[in-house]
Amino acid sequence: MELKNAEIDDGYTTDVIASRQNLLMDVRDKLLFEQEYAGNLKERIPPKTSLRLPWAWLPGALCLLQEVGEDKTVLEIGRAALQHPDSKPYVHDVLLSMALAECSIAKTTFEKNKVSQGFEALARAQHILKSRSSLLKLPLLSQIEESLEELAPACTLEMLSLPLTPDNAERRRGAVAALCELLRQGLEVETVCKVQDWPTFLNHALNKLLAVEIIDLLSWGALAITRKNKKSLESQNQRVVIDFNCFYLAMLAHIALGFSRRQIDLISRAKSICECLIASDGIDLKFEEAFCSFLLGQGDEKVAADRLQHLEISGHPASRSLQLKDKASQDPSLEKWLKDVVLCAFADTRDCSPSFANFFGGPKRVTNRIKQCKGSAQTISNMSQRLPAIVRPPGDCSFENSPSTVNSTQLPRDGVKQLTPSNLQSHLAQGQTGVCNNVASVQLKRNLGMHHRKIGDIWWATRDMLVRLMCVSLLGCIVFVASKLPVMFKKQVKRLPDVAITQKLWPFSNLSSFSILSAGAGNVLYKRQMPLDEAEALVRQWQTIKAEALGPNHEIESLSDVLGDSMLHQWQDLADSAKARLCFWRFVLLRLSVLQAEIMSDGNGGEMAEIEAVLEEAAELIDKNQQNNPNYYSTYKIQYVLKRQYDGSWRFCQGSVQSPG
Repeated sequence: MELKNAEIDDGYTTDVIASRQNLLMDVRDKLLFEQEYAGNLKERIPPKTSLRLPWAWLPGALCLLQEVGEDKTVLEIGRAALQHPDSKPYVHDVLLSMALAECSIAKTTFEKNKVSQGFEALARAQHILKSRSSLLKLPLLSQIEESLEELAPACTLEMLSLPLTPDNAERRRGAVAALCELLRQGLEVETVCKVQDWPTFLNHALNKLLAVEIIDLLSWGALAITRKNKKSLESQNQRVVIDFNCFYLAMLAHIALGFSRRQIDLISRAKSICECLIASDGIDLKFEEAFCSFLLGQGDEKVAADRLQHLEISGHPASRSLQLKDKASQDPSLEKWLKDVVLCAFADTRDCSPSFANFFGGPKRVTNRIKQCKGSAQTISNMSQRLPAIVRPPGDCSFENSPSTVNSTQLPRDGVKQLTPSNLQSHLAQGQTGVCNNVASVQLKRNLGMHHRKIGDIWWATRDMLVRLMCVSLLGCIVFVASKLPVMFKKQVKRLPDVAITQKLWPFSNLSSFSILSAGAGNVLYKRQMPLDEAEALVRQWQTIKAEALGPNHEIESLSDVLGDSMLHQWQDLADSAKARLCFWRFVLLRLSVLQAEIMSDGNGGEMAEIEAVLEEAAELIDKNQQNNPNYYSTYKIQYVLKRQYDGSWRFCQGSVQSPG
């Protein structure tokens, strides 16, 4: 039995070749002459004795495992080994094995057409290689970086196609930021971008975005004005990147969001874009212009309706790049066109009613929208800082910056950074505790060019253990308080005034610390009234579910239907405590009056609501261990804060008792 020498990847130290050979010979000898190490594969009998390896053979063992495709095993053993101080002499080879394992995982996922998963595996491999100064000069690192740049457009499209769920929220933000960065590179004349077919790529991307995301993607108004100057270099380059289809879709996004939120400034902006497109592209958009004028109160509905009918007769929609849908053609009414062509084109406006009566009957708003991305490097930098930061592992770990590795192709790689997972450090930091003083590490940031650690990061790294101890102590206090709540009820109900009972009995938060949205006007992009009957229905639903969760049947699981965030956890703890103590509450809602209800933006594309109401309520605590059951009657004013979910429903997330009713 002869052992053949196999070629191993470049970058390993010479010790790996020797340890790999020694390990193979040792395994061969044990399998041939020591049966307790062999077992029986056909009969599925495992070996009686496990093979113990010296630390010097660890790199060779990981190299062999990676060669035979045991990538996950390589990563698990590598992380565990890096925690041990005996692995210090072999860190270079261990990290290289882990990086090659991630590359192998990426190759497998690419073969399954899972671009984003393969992209993330390559990003982890890049991060592993950059964590050791001796690995920075390997050709493998530059190959990975080139692959990431080429894959960024495809990865962006795949991430934008993910369902709109909370689990995918961070990936979607990264994909939108990456798209913004790719657009910035494409619009800059002197910047090289990896997108080959811009019209196809950008049309696919925009069709996957929400209306609010399209509006915040670029300064469409400024770009439209630049487009009018056909002879300028910027205008010519813009036409290569952003074709008429994209501009038309952006104009529809302004109309859709402006109509659904009654923001006349967005509709006015849509009209300006329309006028610029007429001048720059010479396409008949007189109907769209007349429609915007009608919504702005500057034109007549009949004029817009006549132009829509003229388009249907003349067949102009078929000649446009973005065709009007057949449904609108069958009944060329303005409301139907608005619903089928404009509102239904975007997921965040699809459920909006196309009623002009509602639009003109409600209050109009003029807002100064905060652009998340304006095509400038500074704005891209600010956007990337909003994404979750990666904290360095504890210890004095620093990255040895090399000008050749940091500054080369800096601009094209910004888009790659936006797509990079934010938890890369967790894949490596867990295994570097024991060797951190000798292993250089890098904080992979979404912004290139920022190489200095923030004071907050340093404080967090040095105080990590203290924070953990504080969290454990706080958790113990919460559990203790939850176990005492029913006893506190019985002691306090009799002697407290009505309002004091209401405030101390229920786990409401103080909204002053929550920064009520009306006070934080910097984040509020718009505000509109919520119908009072809708607000009353929401409050009644919450009161009913509260009574069921704390009632005799203890239907605690129903709390998640109406509550969210910390309010859900607080009421779940209260209900669990009552159930454990074998007691329950009987509630009677005597009166409910909603004073005010408003819906507003949270500044991140979502919506929140404030409901102020007066409740008249009676309740009794039923405890079989007590002869006299405490009860109370109270009238109080309360203010709720709700968040709209991805499915369009509302969840109560904060509540504060303000004063007697």
